Amino acid sequence: MIIDGHAHACGEYLDAPKILARLDAAGADAVVLSPAEPGSARTYRVPDLAGRFPGPVWMYPVNKLVRVAVVLRRMAAKLEAGNEQVAALRRAAPGRILQCYWVDTGRPDALTHLDRRHAEWGFSMVKLHQCFTPFDPTGPLVEEIAHWCGRRGLPLFAHLYRPRDVAAWHATVKSHPRTNFILAHCIDVDVMARLPRLHNLYFDISPPDLVSERQIRAAIAHAGADHVLLGSDTPYGRDNLRRNIEKIRRLDGLTGADRDRVLGGNLHALLHSPG
Repeated sequence: MIIDGHAHACGEYLDAPKILARLDAAGADAVVLSPAEPGSARTYRVPDLAGRFPGPVWMYPVNKLVRVAVVLRRMAAKLEAGNEQVAALRRAAPGRILQCYWVDTGRPDALTHLDRRHAEWGFSMVKLHQCFTPFDPTGPLVEEIAHWCGRRGLPLFAHLYRPRDVAAWHATVKSHPRTNFILAHCIDVDVMARLPRLHNLYFDISPPDLVSERQIRAAIAHAGADHVLLGSDTPYGRDNLRRNIEKIRRLDGLTGADRDRVLGGNLHALLHSPG
């Protein structure tokens, strides 16, 4: 089983026929989809920074660019429309398109709205993103959302902004042992590796141009191959899903069983964990 655990409903994944064609071409079974730019057919060209310069954590400077784009294009205001679009895509291809609900932490009713939408849509994952709607990683809203996810068996996916946010996130993950947390873009596995390993913390390895093999190896060394998850971050980069599948298949030192876990087995287990 191969699951793209992190992608967006735009660009190459704009509509259900495109999504299914992309999954089939890559030999993938399913995708976990969240919004980003509703209605946009654009696929971005991203330089292979991780391949050329594997040392740095490229998501930190990229975060600054993303935040500027979010403000200038008022992208945070489009989150709910994007969530509705993803819900429709899931209905078009249930079982192959899974919904990750993106929480607008700026809403005064964020938690009650999350609960209401889950009753309507039955999504599979919850997402927080500091570049879009800033939040305190150890604040009361995050604590409530983490507890909510734990009670329902839903993974909580987080895109964090700075190294100090990553360090703070460790405390949140530790304080919610019943909740499974996914850290977007392996940010920052180097920070997490200096802290105690947590059984409920998983690492997303998307996108291939910004997450290096060095970072993937560091995540495996720290958390184990059973805590690393395939993702593409489509459409931020071209042909990301196929390229990240190939990256895992050529990564030496992994057993065949380990590769199968990273490519989809781990996420399948997370998405079917009891609430």
